[in-house]
Amino acid sequence: MLFGPSVIIAGGSFIAVALLDRIADNFGITWLGVALKLAVPLAAMALAVYFLETNALVRWLR
Repeated sequence: MLFGPSVIIAGGSFIAVALLDRIADNFGITWLGVALKLAVPLAAMALAVYFLETNALVRWLR
């Protein structure tokens, strides 16, 4: 399936974060833009580590 639910959710969340960052920048709320630019990559790295530690296929390949 080309567009599964996870792809749609990931795309929608990407657009929502980009839109929120743009709106915060336009209205002069700079701390929100900075917080998003810091929090989103840190959360992505944490989730990537969690995925690599809990994925059965990756554990089987070790």
